[in-house]
Amino acid sequence: KSGFSLVMNHPACVNEITLSLNNKSARTKALVLELLAAVCLVRGGHDIILAAFDNFKEVCGEKNRFEKLMEYFRNEDSNIDFMVACMQFINIVVHSVENMNFRVFLQYEFTHLGLDHYLEVGGPMPP
Repeated sequence: KSGFSLVMNHPACVNEITLSLNNKSARTKALVLELLAAVCLVRGGHDIILAAFDNFKEVCGEKNRFEKLMEYFRNEDSNIDFMVACMQFINIVVHSVENMNFRVFLQYEFTHLGLDHYLEVGGPMPP
């Protein structure tokens, strides 16, 4: 509990945890997403998570927020633990928001990155 509150009070810590998604290990990525989902559910955590993914976007040179996450999701489809952790994280990020307009905006971010298409067809978006 005290460790979790230290993480919550130190946004750079969540940034570093988020950057750990660049790890080669699918298990590490799954654990990172589980931790980030837990942070997201705590009061004020949602803003911290979005800020961490904005930081990730800048540091990793993404064009869109969550781009790398979706790339990993498409490429790690043989690792069920990672896929489940990823879907749980996305669900929590999108649905833990009270404001319906913001929720739709977050849904659109993932739709724009091909999540809906991937879930329906099971493959990459056409060019």
